[in-house]
Amino acid sequence: MTLLVYTDLDGSLMEHDTYSISPAEPLLAQLRLRGIMLVMNSSKTAVEIEFIQQRLGLSSPFVCENGAALHFPDQEESRKQVFGRPRSAWLPEIHALRRKHKWSFQGFADWSEHEISELTGLGAVEARLARQREFSEPILWAATNKDRKLFESQLAQLDLKLIEGGRFFSIQGSYDKSVPMRWFERQHAQRKPVTVALGDSPNDSAMLNAAQIAVVIKSAKSSRISLQGPEKIIHTSQPGPAGWVQAMTEILAWHDAGKLSTFGS
Repeated sequence: MTLLVYTDLDGSLMEHDTYSISPAEPLLAQLRLRGIMLVMNSSKTAVEIEFIQQRLGLSSPFVCENGAALHFPDQEESRKQVFGRPRSAWLPEIHALRRKHKWSFQGFADWSEHEISELTGLGAVEARLARQREFSEPILWAATNKDRKLFESQLAQLDLKLIEGGRFFSIQGSYDKSVPMRWFERQHAQRKPVTVALGDSPNDSAMLNAAQIAVVIKSAKSSRISLQGPEKIIHTSQPGPAGWVQAMTEILAWHDAGKLSTFGS
C-alpha cells in the first residue's frame, strides 16, 4: 500500500445535485487494479455508504457520519471502531433546548423519508438509508446567527458541536473526519503510505489537513476551507467527480513517475 486515498462523497466523488459517480468510475476501476485503497469518509450513514460500495463493487474500509465510526466490511465478521456518542444519548437534550429557547431549526429526526427526499433530491431507498443515523443529526438552521452562536455554546457544554457541510449543519460529538484517519494509519504505521484526501466543504477541513496531499474540490463552499497541514495542496478547476478525476489523474501521474517518494521524508 504505497498510496492511501480518503474521499468525501457529496460534492466530491459524487455530483452535488444528482449524486452521480459515473464520471469517476473509470478512475475508480484503475485504483482497484493498482491495489490502491480508497476509504470513503463522508457525512453519510453506514448503510448509505454500504449501499454505494456494493453498487461499485467495493469492500474497503469506510468512515461514516463525519468521523463517527470506521467500518471494516471486508472482514468475515463486519466490525467497526467507534469514535462518536450515540445520537439517542443526546438528541432529547437538543430538542429540549430547542423548546426552551424557541429556536427555529429542524433535522432528520423531525422529517419523514419523503421530506428528506424532497430536501436532498435522494431517491426513496437512499432517503430511508440516510434517515438511519446513529451518531449525528443534520439540521437546517432557520434562526439568526446570534442564536446560532448561543446554540453552539450550549452544545459545547454537552460535549457536542455544530459543523457545516454541503447542504446541512450537523450536530455531532467532538470528533471529526481526521480522527478515524489517524487511528487507521496507526494500525498500518509500518507501511507508511502517502495519504491523499479529497473534499469540497468546511466539514472536510480536518480530513484534508491530516493528509499529505490535500485536494480541495471546487464548490460553493470550498473557499472557506482552511488548510495548514498538507505538504501539497491541489485546487481543482471543476466541481464534483470531474474535479475529483482531474486531481487523481495528476496524483497517479506523480505516483507513476516516482515523485511521491519525497512525501513524508
